[in-house]
Amino acid sequence: MKEKSEVRYFKALYFDLRIKNLKEYFSELNPNGAYRKIRDYLVQRDFSHEQYSGYHSKYKTTDLEIFDLIREMGEEFSWLPQCLNHFEVTNIGTDHDLMQLFDDVVPEPDMM
Repeated sequence: MKEKSEVRYFKALYFDLRIKNLKEYFSELNPNGAYRKIRDYLVQRDFSHEQYSGYHSKYKTTDLEIFDLIREMGEEFSWLPQCLNHFEVTNIGTDHDLMQLFDDVVPEPDMM
């Protein structure tokens, strides 16, 4: 019997770090440097930095592959598990660029 393979999707990663814990486990003088370390790690693994602590994969992948990637990141950055407040992954559906909506100036309605 053929095994069913896991469906691949583009993934979005979002996380939040505790600054107080970063000062204790990462660096008291430069706690925000942890964000740069994570950015460099993910960008080297073909993720784009979207905004703040949000990253998108540039390739379709499985949940299991993401779990392995994040587990490896936690092993490389021993301070990370103690500093995480939140970390989530979600599948990315169709992406729609809405910038063209701002190309035409829409007149404001008359007030009565």
